Amino acid sequence: MATTLTRTLARIDADALDAAVGTFVQTHADPLAGIAGDPPILQLAADDKTVRGARDADGLQLHLLGVYQVDPGVMLAQREMRHKPHETVHFTAALDLIADITGAIVTADALHTVADHARYLHRRGAFGLFPVKENRATLFARLDALNWDETTNPQISMVRTEETNSGRHESRIVRVQTLEDGQVNFPHATQALPVERYTTGRGDGKVHADAELGITTAPVQAADAATLARCVRGQWAIESQHFVRDVTIGEDASRARTGSLP
Repeated sequence: MATTLTRTLARIDADALDAAVGTFVQTHADPLAGIAGDPPILQLAADDKTVRGARDADGLQLHLLGVYQVDPGVMLAQREMRHKPHETVHFTAALDLIADITGAIVTADALHTVADHARYLHRRGAFGLFPVKENRATLFARLDALNWDETTNPQISMVRTEETNSGRHESRIVRVQTLEDGQVNFPHATQALPVERYTTGRGDGKVHADAELGITTAPVQAADAATLARCVRGQWAIESQHFVRDVTIGEDASRARTGSLP
């Protein structure tokens, strides 16, 4: 039986199978699921993963881009990326596999903080929430230069959360302020946010601090500071899903060299 299943999977088109499974999941996923709120906010997290042991027919390592519905926790779409350096090309193609993303907040890593992605989401009635790092030097400088002191800037909304998990304690501070038209050079930008994290319990007795800037095209009416804070945290849900696939299910250990496996 195992040999039959393996041979069958090796012979079918992987993208077609992903599309069929994604359609089935989308049909049966709870349309009201999402981040708590009234109405609830649907968050879709996009991220890539590498199947480290596998190679495609050309001998190239296998890379996948998935779109994950954070709550209730299902992979809605997945697309094989033939050339990982062009991951941004696959972002819209993966989201095209989902019939309706109206009103959703889509999160991704800093590689996808590009104007075309923001325009694409706007056309489909969805919103983007992207980290901004120094590879986007001009945008980073504009956001970093904003007044982030809530004692002198009354427009700032601040959310602080505490979380303890497996002996590690993390404090997270998110400050959000509304952007004026043309204040930054990024299509449909509405709000900006810095995220500060303070972590203890890594075994070295130290407090580890890091910070990250972000930008969203979601207006405050659709996503307030508390919602954006949950979305920032929710991006990690797809990371944990990849860990389950790689480690628990053992996908990372695949040594497939032919067909569309794993």
